[in-house]
Amino acid sequence: MTSALVSTAAPSSSGLEEKGKRWCIIAQLTVSLERLVIGARRWAQVIGALRRQGIDTFKRGCSNIPRTQSTSAPTMVLEMAVIAFRSLPRLAALRRSLMIVPLLAGLCTLAAQGTADDGKPMGSTTLVARGDSVQSLFSLPSLDGPAHELARLRGRVVLVHFFATWCEPCRAEMASLRQLQSRLDGRPFAIVPISVAEADGAVRRFFADDPLPFAILLDRDRSLARAWNIHTLPSTVVLDRALKSRLIAEGDVDWGRPDVMNMLADLLMEVPG
Repeated sequence: MTSALVSTAAPSSSGLEEKGKRWCIIAQLTVSLERLVIGARRWAQVIGALRRQGIDTFKRGCSNIPRTQSTSAPTMVLEMAVIAFRSLPRLAALRRSLMIVPLLAGLCTLAAQGTADDGKPMGSTTLVARGDSVQSLFSLPSLDGPAHELARLRGRVVLVHFFATWCEPCRAEMASLRQLQSRLDGRPFAIVPISVAEADGAVRRFFADDPLPFAILLDRDRSLARAWNIHTLPSTVVLDRALKSRLIAEGDVDWGRPDVMNMLADLLMEVPG
């Protein structure tokens, strides 16, 4: 029995392009944020060095002056004023950088929340039915080295998941996919996560401390994403046992939702045995 929440309306191409543009903006903002943080740290190091240098200069200068109450205080004030004056431009630049950092962080957060699914809560994307369309088969390298062929998974329900490590909703959805794999362990079901247009090292570092229970494939040049008409990250295509596309989600999905589990159960019932 098919869930009543399945929709037969395909998303418009203009909407997909708009979502793709939004994700590009998020990526650019993230890179800018990282550069500002690095710049702020460097300014802090420079100011710390200037401060230490100023203190040493003050000590050396004062060591040659007789220590009387009338000369030590004015000298200290003068030295401190000189150090402060020299540091003013750097301190102003640092303050500007620190003010921009939280602003960009807020923009990134708002953009990620707004593009999850047109402002809907994270994980609320609905699986949309497709008319048994045939997707091109592929063979992609995995993060561990050997290539994986989609044809070898014929006879199972296959969840092909396109993601990127810089995509915030993608990160949250990975935990949901991990739980789904555990929930359907032993069933004729496979999850195929595909990193889109990322360097191998970035993907490897991201999963180094928390490896996934399934192989991660690499679409380095977006050739597969283009062939499958994927314009939004994350996106997921669910294939039936004949490797025909039956469901698609453009956005992050909570794979533990009852309606989602019902749709997957319908496909699993089509697998003999």
